[in-house]
Amino acid sequence: MDIVSAIIKFNAQTSGRDKVCRFFQYGSKFTWSTLKGQGKGEDLILKIKNLENALSATRKLLRFGKSFDLIQECLKTIHLSDVFLRVTITLAKLNQAVYLLVDHALWAEKTGLIQLDKKYYRNLSARFWLVTLILCLARNLYEIITIVKNMFRVNTAKKNDGSGSNNNHRNGNANGGATVDSINAGVMHVSLVKRCLQENPPLALDTLKNCVDIFLPLTSLGYLRLSSALQGLLGMISSLVGVMTVWNGDYKLRP
Repeated sequence: MDIVSAIIKFNAQTSGRDKVCRFFQYGSKFTWSTLKGQGKGEDLILKIKNLENALSATRKLLRFGKSFDLIQECLKTIHLSDVFLRVTITLAKLNQAVYLLVDHALWAEKTGLIQLDKKYYRNLSARFWLVTLILCLARNLYEIITIVKNMFRVNTAKKNDGSGSNNNHRNGNANGGATVDSINAGVMHVSLVKRCLQENPPLALDTLKNCVDIFLPLTSLGYLRLSSALQGLLGMISSLVGVMTVWNGDYKLRP
């Protein structure tokens, strides 16, 4: 597929446009915060803030109806054979669906269609987002542990097959040998985690995105105090990962 066709395909997807808008939304947040720290003109900062708000409203429109898509996906994930994946993925999608519904209500309030307590619903939206990310990270960690365990089992079996004869001649300090074995096992686990992420780009990218994103709702809810510039930078990083997964479906973690 040539680059023009790839761009057309990407632009035809609502999720693709949403990720691009998200990148520029958080990029705007990073820019005006940086300019404010440098004491630049208030007029320029106000224009960039207005751009951030406009992009945020655009994203809310782009995501209309996605809640129903997520609920439909739940009907599929609820039948996964792995119990842990079934629970975490299904609950994550349900939480994300509610998060988007609350987000739609905030958009309606901003346009003057309805009246509601903005602070309460913003915190409610952030809570559902936070729970979604916690569930997604639990899924990421579970998959990493499962893959590493399988790798460790295979490596241990190969090592035992290759060094079985050496065990008959092993003498000396048992405690010292146990300490060395535990250190070697720890080093092996670290290397296996690295190898696991290298050989599974979708899992690595999804883990990175969730690890970066989780700081945003934590800041919104007051559990952390990150600067607007750092929030913007984190949002840009996770948005770029999102763009990559839409651009190339092979990078998307499934199911």
